[in-house]
Amino acid sequence: MQVISKEELLSQFDILRNEYIKLLNDKDVLLGWNKTQLEALYNTRIGVHQVELLQLQLITKSLKRKLEMVRSIIIKNLPLDVQFIEMIVAAELAAAELNITMQVAAIEDSKNLLKNLGSPTGAAELRKIFRELAKQLHPDITGDSSPEKQYLWQQVQNAYAMGDVSKLKALKVAYSKELMQGEEAYEELTIEQISLKNETLKEGIKIFNKEIDDIKKEFPFTIENQIKDEDWVKENVDKIQFDIKQLRIFEGELILEYTALINNYGGTKPELN
Repeated sequence: MQVISKEELLSQFDILRNEYIKLLNDKDVLLGWNKTQLEALYNTRIGVHQVELLQLQLITKSLKRKLEMVRSIIIKNLPLDVQFIEMIVAAELAAAELNITMQVAAIEDSKNLLKNLGSPTGAAELRKIFRELAKQLHPDITGDSSPEKQYLWQQVQNAYAMGDVSKLKALKVAYSKELMQGEEAYEELTIEQISLKNETLKEGIKIFNKEIDDIKKEFPFTIENQIKDEDWVKENVDKIQFDIKQLRIFEGELILEYTALINNYGGTKPELN
């Protein structure tokens, strides 16, 4: 059995540590940056048209339900209370209407996001400094759960989440002594301790690779290439617009039928938008 020296183990540790932090950052970028941008592109290019279609579908569904209720009242020869019907149907479809409202808000957020994207250079610098600090502070690597290190690691995470490059730089300088002490502490570890750290990092790397692969198999990563393809976007928008045109015709027919039924039964003409 080949005996690995402490120096070799420390060299392996440094390689594994770098890869672990890189994958940690890659996953964070996928979820916090790439996914957000892809969703924003989808929302502004396709989603805005889908919401218009959903709104029309909700209107036609509402009209069909009102017609169903009016016909039932007419058959039973009961008094027709149009306002009551409107209230009942509105309550029945409230959840669907709320969902559409939330989608509209998401589209507005997407528009604002795409108008205010940060500088790619600034983002790269932010990630670079974060990786450097994570190598020295991440509890999975250091194994240090002291209140001081936990506090510092939390400060680093907060600054990174806020995109505050200046604060990360300041933390790096302000705590340079503590960070250096952490690096020196690795030299004091036994061969067994370093081996255990290496095995732990190997497993962590496998887990991160699997998680990243799984993320890329989900929406919106599954349409990453298509959403950047103008022809694909146009084809999908054209399909949605065709459906919208057909629904508008259907909506008009339903409004005429609903109004005629109420007027013929002696009710009051409903307020239709």
